[in-house]
Amino acid sequence: MKMNNRGNWSLIGLLAAVAIVMVLGAVYFKGGFSTVKSNSTLVDKSSKKQTVFGKSIDTGKGVDCRERLNQIRTAVQQSKAVSGSEENPASFKDLQMGVGSDYFNCPVSNQPYVYDPATGTVHCPYPAHSQF
Repeated sequence: MKMNNRGNWSLIGLLAAVAIVMVLGAVYFKGGFSTVKSNSTLVDKSSKKQTVFGKSIDTGKGVDCRERLNQIRTAVQQSKAVSGSEENPASFKDLQMGVGSDYFNCPVSNQPYVYDPATGTVHCPYPAHSQF
């Protein structure tokens, strides 16, 4: 009689493998391992997010804020170039970027960005984003 042993899994072996994967996944996604280090320039140090997903969301919002500020600054420069004058736009409404008014708010704190038309500078009022 020929034995056909091609690596068949028993039900107990399969359940044990699934249980091990589930435990490792739970430990990883609950933040048990410190594999994700948050960038202190993008996330407020007082953030209470302890999970991998929470830290990722905070970091993503910080990146979103920085990119919005860069795009607004570019729009200010382009507005000056198109108009042919050295004057900065008087407000965000004069930029004609085609975005909603929420775009000019920080995605983390939802506070409006501070714009100085005299100098053309834009910055975020959120303390952790002061270097943007």
